[in-house]
Amino acid sequence: MKRREFVKNIVKAGAVLGFPTIIPASALGKDGAVAPSQRVTMGVIGLGTQGTSNTRNFQGDKRVQLVALCDVNNSQGRQYYGYKNNGTYGLRNARELFGKDIPCYNDFRDVLARKDIDVISTATPDHWHAIIGIACAKAGKDVWGEKPLTRTIREGKVLRDVVKSSGIIWQTGSWQRSVSEFVHAAEIVRNGYLGEVKRIKIGLPSNFESEVLSAEPIPEGMDFEMWQGPAMRSYYNPRKTFTRWRGVCNYSAGKIADWGAHHLDIAHWALGIDNTGPVEIVPRLVKWGRDGFSDQPAKFNVSLFYKNGLEIEISDMNDNGVEFFGSKGRLFVGRGIIYSDPVDISGRIILPTEDRLFPIRFRNHFTAFIDSVLDRRKTVTDIEVAHRTNTGCLLAEIAYKLNRPISWNPDTEEIEGDEAAARMCDRAYTAPWSLQA
Repeated sequence: MKRREFVKNIVKAGAVLGFPTIIPASALGKDGAVAPSQRVTMGVIGLGTQGTSNTRNFQGDKRVQLVALCDVNNSQGRQYYGYKNNGTYGLRNARELFGKDIPCYNDFRDVLARKDIDVISTATPDHWHAIIGIACAKAGKDVWGEKPLTRTIREGKVLRDVVKSSGIIWQTGSWQRSVSEFVHAAEIVRNGYLGEVKRIKIGLPSNFESEVLSAEPIPEGMDFEMWQGPAMRSYYNPRKTFTRWRGVCNYSAGKIADWGAHHLDIAHWALGIDNTGPVEIVPRLVKWGRDGFSDQPAKFNVSLFYKNGLEIEISDMNDNGVEFFGSKGRLFVGRGIIYSDPVDISGRIILPTEDRLFPIRFRNHFTAFIDSVLDRRKTVTDIEVAHRTNTGCLLAEIAYKLNRPISWNPDTEEIEGDEAAARMCDRAYTAPWSLQA
């Protein structure tokens, strides 16, 4: 039963039984108050830079009530170094920002055990995404989950299946689908104003430089054992742990999955191929950096080929954004920019009668998620969308690591004819953690 239906039934029951019919304004949503049927209680898991930013956005929605904060970092002082900020994050900072009276937790399982929580917003390092996502679904919590969906392809398949069987609402933080330039570009392509699109170039930032970072003492209040979770054990360094963990394969696939999750998502969306994937993945160029903490490539260029002949090139040597090449011209879109050749294509007005991709386009990604939670409708970036996008990115990672082409069957979701590549779709976990459907 939806929350609003529950409240309506209570009001009706009161009328039948002769209860007083004077209802507080707060119960009806009058005088600026939000009715109980339109409120959701939220727990937040992961309060680093992204988790804190997401929580600020959700706190700005009057329908959301924060009731739990969770992070493995409860230490004092500055933890972020040399990456645009030197702020303090984690539980101590969250208490100051969001309310000192909100209960705080170190272990996400304690949050999920609470029956009074409707929704979880989670923003942890990538190696935690699958385990926490599965636990949320099993607990019956609707989820806002950060991209990329999971660290491995097998994790994505398991998480996708659990979410679908649970019936929860899931939205991935691929927020470019809520940005006007990307919506407009996708609608231009979808409505045929570029003609037939056979090639797309995606540009991503480069991975972190492979600098040498030595081990440092773990600060008091930082549960580094829990931070590592299912990943292989390594040493603590604040730059590596808090800022540059996406440069370590143990925790992340790097920029190919980080920014790739955004831009490949837009390419799939524009062409209406959200529920499939490439059939062949070909590495064009890969250069590895010097010895250091990062084991990601210094330069990369990979092409994904689809059944219809489409080629999507992903590289850190292209301009940051998505460039479509069609039979009628080309169109480039990035954050805050859109242009085309011929120039009138990018200025095309999409009519209400044409194919529109995001009817609530002028509302943000966070608001759209809460709308879906209340209405129980499919989100703009649901679990299947996120899984297929992430799969394409991780196949690119596997191909450039092996430095050879690989074949993928998007129907069976298996790598064909390459046992070594197929094994890279999964990974070992550190006990006691395991991937349980």
